[in-house]
Parts: sequence; structure tokens; C-alpha cells
Amino acid sequence: MAVQHLNAGHSAEAKSICRQVLQADSAQPVALHLLGVLAQQAGNAERAVELLKQALAANPDMAEAHGSLANAYQDLGQLDAAAGSFRDAIAVMPNLTEAHSNLGNVLRDQGKLEAAVASYRKALAINSDIAETHNNLGNALRDLARLDDAVSSFHRAIELQPEFAEAHNNLGIALREIGQIEEAFASHRRAVALEPQNDALWLGFAQSLEAMSFVEIDDILPAELLSLLDHPTVRPAAVVRPIIGALRHHPQLSDLLIRAAAGNISYAEVAEQLSAMPLLLRLMALSPIDDLEIEQLFIDLRQAMIADAAAGKLTAAGLPFGAALALHCFVNEYVYPESGQETVWVDQLAAEIAALLQAAEGVPPWLVAALGAYRPLHGFAWAEQLEHYSAGAIGEIITHQVIEPGIDLGQRGQIASLTAIDSTVSQTVRALYEENPYPRWIKTGLVNQGRAIGVVLREAPLRFDLEDYQSPESPEILIAGCGTGQHALVTASRFLNARVLALDLGLSGLAYAVRKTRELGISNIDYAQADIMELAGLGRQFDLIESVGVLHHLGEPIAGWQILTDLLRPGGLMKIGLYSETARQDIVSGRALIAEKAYLPTPEHIRCCRQDIIALAEAGDSNMAKICSRMDFYSMSECRDLLFHPEEHCFTLPEIEAALAALKLKFLGFEMRGSGALRKFMQIHPNPDATTSLALWHEFELEHPDLFQGMYQFWCRKL
Repeated sequence: MAVQHLNAGHSAEAKSICRQVLQADSAQPVALHLLGVLAQQAGNAERAVELLKQALAANPDMAEAHGSLANAYQDLGQLDAAAGSFRDAIAVMPNLTEAHSNLGNVLRDQGKLEAAVASYRKALAINSDIAETHNNLGNALRDLARLDDAVSSFHRAIELQPEFAEAHNNLGIALREIGQIEEAFASHRRAVALEPQNDALWLGFAQSLEAMSFVEIDDILPAELLSLLDHPTVRPAAVVRPIIGALRHHPQLSDLLIRAAAGNISYAEVAEQLSAMPLLLRLMALSPIDDLEIEQLFIDLRQAMIADAAAGKLTAAGLPFGAALALHCFVNEYVYPESGQETVWVDQLAAEIAALLQAAEGVPPWLVAALGAYRPLHGFAWAEQLEHYSAGAIGEIITHQVIEPGIDLGQRGQIASLTAIDSTVSQTVRALYEENPYPRWIKTGLVNQGRAIGVVLREAPLRFDLEDYQSPESPEILIAGCGTGQHALVTASRFLNARVLALDLGLSGLAYAVRKTRELGISNIDYAQADIMELAGLGRQFDLIESVGVLHHLGEPIAGWQILTDLLRPGGLMKIGLYSETARQDIVSGRALIAEKAYLPTPEHIRCCRQDIIALAEAGDSNMAKICSRMDFYSMSECRDLLFHPEEHCFTLPEIEAALAALKLKFLGFEMRGSGALRKFMQIHPNPDATTSLALWHEFELEHPDLFQGMYQFWCRKL
């Protein structure tokens, strides 16, 4: 009876019956087993272990109780004990398929991939028709880079269970790794169609989308891409280019681009047409767009909008697009050029809105949108008077341009300071990031369920050999240089039970990070202001330290790296990001242009510099064209960081190899977006050990100089 209640979800009734049984026989094994299962279901794994051990002491031949004990050990992160209990279950009942399969799961989490494969195969030898086991086998084979075998396993899982969304997703990942991009994308589309509520599947969809280049689109795709942008696991900036590529096949947009190039556009007409394209509007609100033709269209439309406003001709027609344009310009921090006539019109519009507010008259929302497309509204003394518009058509503008900046300003005084910031270099860099917090973002991609550090690094796509590394149950993680919080948030969600300390020089970025972290309901990050060069006296040790895109902006990068290494526990892990000298020759050319024209790191000069670079790119300058291909070129703070940074050092892989040796760090491998470059490298160097040879990677980079265009991002371990 208790079992029936448990299976029906009637926990209280099942518990009551078990307790009655135990009053008569305190060692009754079935009742103890059921109470252990109930304790685990209630989240009390420690109590579950106690009860299950009592059950097994009374009857060691209960295979199901051994399996339940293994599950409780898994919940506690005690993987060795879990594996032992599953083996005990198998010893009692050798043909217990579930125990073999679950043992495979534990072995995979331990990084014992060949043993995991063997365990899954034993399960399938007993019963070959279990889709879940074929799916798990596919995952282990993919971790071993046996991708063709993995694809076969995923296909078998789907054959057995056609609506197995996770298997479709995993098939897509494996297909993407072997270069079958379109087939992978189709698998991910199928996965999200089957389980649209599963955020993890949308992450796979987004990653496959990054590699897509559309030659046509179907009627369903725009709605799918719109849903994609609203999922927390998706970082909009990563999918801008393929979404714009898809939108270019929308007949209205392709026609508008042709007409705009010919100078044949009317703001009211075009804005109304674009207002009927929700995918474009949402993308505009969430991210800069790295497309020069789209940028020019928006520049022309913005100018036409302010001209209509000045002439009293601007109306509600096309307001959704006007609002999206205001959001987009705020996101890219007003990086678009502005003529003298536009400045006059903007000043007139600001004065008009101020007068309407002073007279307590209603302000047409389309005028607020027009002004917000040129200036951040929070910069006006009367901005707070607009807050009552936050529920209307321009509500998102008011939220982002008025309300949130006010919150950020209030946060600055509440952020702890851990070190002094005394050096000239640190003060100069801090000044840059106070003026231009880097990067400004609306939404970042988060992992919906963290995993142990060792599991993440051992499994695909990283597949690092961690040797004897044991994942800490509650890892302490330092983010040295967290900017506006994206990095810290991704790390905090990526790793199980993590406690993160995130440091940066600039209060503006930290305040932004604190607000976004609270919005997301994430509570395992502490933010503080600090200088890496002053962290020697911090008095703490960390299991993992990440510093990406930071050390190369220090006056002495290797000295800063040494300070971080000293804060790392023996055997701990470190993720580092450094600029590549080989991949930044375009930036060297850009800096030469800046020096030649004596451009200063001001918004006006950055806008002028961008126009020069665009003109040179269009005239055939390959280095300037490469600059224009970088996403950082399309927003003010990121462009300033890219081209105008006051302190920057670049590295070669031999220099990094020497630094690792001096710091007593072991190189584990690169973390790279997409699998194309890694796949090409491994085709040339099929020996698995080759991926940790920086000498071979150096040769490969010289042949493919754009390989590390962003930066080298790699993992290492303290010896």
C-alpha cells in the first residue's frame, strides 16, 4: 500500500504507513527504503543515506535500495560512493538495466568515459530498446570525440522515441561538431518545437544558429528566432549576424535596403513598414547590430525622424520602430554620426519637451522616442517626470533610459572597496571604464543548471585531461575583471554550488552588474572594487580564477598574472584571456590611423574615426574591413576599448608558453566559440595530445592569422 501511495505522489500517506510498519518492526527494510526515497525527494539526502543504509543492513540483497542509495550519494556529490552503490545493485541483480545505465552516468560525470561507454553497452545488451540509454551512450561517445558513433546512438534514440527532444538536441550538437551545419540546425529546431519550455534546448538552437548562413527562410523561422531572443540561455549579441542574414530574406527589408541606398525613403512610410517586423524590433532593443548596410539605413531613418519632428510632421505612425530605434541607439551608446543640423534639431526637441512638461501638458511619445534615439534621457533634468510613461508604448525606453540609470547611480556608494587604486595605469584604465562601462548589455546567456567544474571541463566540447582533479563541492571562484557583470553571471550559472567574488576597477560597471544580477535573481555573486595589482594582501584562496580580457590592460601583465596565481589553491584551475599579436594587425592599423589624425577618445572623435574606417574599408583596405567585421566596432564603449585603450599588450603563443612555465601552470587547452577551427586543427594533428601543444597551435595560427581574432582564451592548472 505504501508503494502505491508513493507511486501516486501521495507522500504523506506513504510516510504514515511506513512509520506504522516500523513501530511494529524497526528494521523492516521495505519501509526504511521507502522512507529513504521520500527523504531524498524532500531534498534531505543526508537523512536518505541514513535510512537506506539501515534498510540494506536489514536486507543486503535489495538491489533497488542500493540504487536509491546511489542516487542519494549523487545528490550529495559523492560520486565514488554512488558508483559503488550502483555496482552493489548490479552484484545483487546483474541484469538490472537501470543500474548499468545509471552507473554509466556517474562514470561519465567522473570523467571515466571509456568505462561509462562500457556500462551503457552492458545496459543495452540486456535491453536494446531504451532510448534514454542510447542518448546517454551518445553523449559519452561525443565526449570521447567519437562523433560518428555518437550520431548513430542519437539516431537510434530518436528512432525508438521520435519525440525525444533532448536526443534531437544532442544529435544537433554532434552534427555541428562534424561540420553538418544545416542538419544540426534542423535537429535543434525540432528539439525546441517538441519542448519549447526547455531553456537548455534553446541554448543548443542558438549555438547552431551562430554557424548558419541562410540562403532562404521559411514562414515559421522568424517566430522561432523571436522566441529565441527571449530565452535566458541566449546571448543576443552572439546571434545578431545570422538573424540579420535571415531578415535580409524578408521581402520588405530587402526592398527597403535597395530604396535606402538610392536615397528613396520617407520616414513615416518606412517606419510603419518596419514596425510590422517584430523580430527586427526585438533585436534592435537587445543588441548592437554589426552590419554596415543596416547601420546606414538606421542612420538615414534617424535623421529623417528628427527632421520630421523639427517640422512638426512626426506622428504615431511607425512608433514601434521609433521606440526600437531609441532603444537600439541607447544600446550602442549613440555610436552613429550626427550632423550639425541634427544637433540643432535635437536641442530644439529637448527644449520643446521640457516646455511641455513644465506646462504640465502631455508629451507625445513619438517625440520622446525621437529624442531618445539621440541622447540618453536620464541626462536631462526633467527625466524623472517621464516615469509615468513607463506603462505605455515607450515604456521600455523609460525603463532603460531613465529608471535603470537612476538605480545604478544609487548603487555606486554601496559597493565595497577591497584595495586602493593608486598606480597611474590603473587610474587611467579606471577612468576609461567609468566613462564607458564595458560592455553595455541588456540580456546575457545563462546556463539553466550548473555542473561540477570537472564535469564541464572534461565533457565536450572542451574534453580537457584533468588527470586526478577532484571538483570541489562548493567552489570559491574569483572573477578578476568582471566589467558590467556578464562574465560573472555566466560563470556563476555554469558551475554547481559556486560562490563568486567578482572584482573590477570601475564603479559604473559594477553598479550595472549589481542591478542586472538582482534582476536575474542570482544571489551567489559578491561584487567589489579592486585593483588586481593590489590583491596580494587579499588573504583568500580560490578553487578557480577567471581573468579574460583584463591582464593585457595592466602595466605589467605577467606580474598581475603572478598575483592571481598566488591566490589560486594548489591544483586549482584558471581561465585566462589575452590578446593575440598575430590576430590584431588590423587594430595596429586602426591605431596608426588614430595617431595620424590625432583622434581623442571622445564620443565625437570616435564617431569620426569610425566613419574614416568605414570609408577605407569600402575603398578596399583589408585591415579596415577586418575592423568593421568585429562586433566591438558597433558600440561606443566597445569601440573605445577596441581602438582607443590607453594600455594594451599583445602576446604570441611562445610568450604565453614561457609565462605558463614561469608561473608553474599547466596548459589544458583553448576554449573556442564554434568547433570549426578545432576540427581543422585536429584533422592536421589527430593525436589527442596535440591540442595541448602551444608550439603546434603557434604554427597553426601563423597559417590562420585570424584564428584568435577575439583573444586567446585558455585554461590552465596550478602545479
